Amino acid sequence: MTTNHVEQLDPALIRPGRVDLTELIDDAVPEQARTLFSHFYAENEQVEESELEILAEQLQQVVQEAMSNGRRISMAALQGIFILHSPRTAIDACRDALVAS
Repeated sequence: MTTNHVEQLDPALIRPGRVDLTELIDDAVPEQARTLFSHFYAENEQVEESELEILAEQLQQVVQEAMSNGRRISMAALQGIFILHSPRTAIDACRDALVAS
């Protein structure tokens, strides 16, 4: 079961025996964003490995700056962007997808 609002769930749904483990899947930190980008585009023939590393570093910096300004992005949102964009256009798409905390 997943939810963004555990506090709104009926206690009977989340009592011991029904939910024995709770995990927070939080927003991406800069290093996670970089790693996901690098792994996702590793086999991409549009860019060379050296350019891919530069782009991954740029994404890490974008996410770091965003976090400093109270903005965030989820790992799921990053993956969705990577599916729809080339490595070169993904960075700008990520900038547009950042949301306020």
